[in-house]
Amino acid sequence: MSGSESGKSSIMKFIPEERMLLEEFLLKVGIKNLDRYTILVNGARATLDQLVEKNDEIIVLPLLKGG
Repeated sequence: MSGSESGKSSIMKFIPEERMLLEEFLLKVGIKNLDRYTILVNGARATLDQLVEKNDEIIVLPLLKGG
C-alpha cells in the first residue's frame, strides 16, 4: 500500500486474502471517505456492494480535482 504526502495523491493496491464485500474490505484496510476514490477490481470499475475474491487485484485511485 502506498501512503500519501502533502499535496500529492497516491494510488493504492491491495490483494484480499479472503472473499468479502469490497466496501467491507476497504474499511478493514483503513480506506475512509470511499466517495473520494475510484475503485478498480481486476482492471474494471467496481461497486462497493460487489464481492471480491481471494487474490483479486484491487486498485484505489483518488479522484482528481478540476475539470
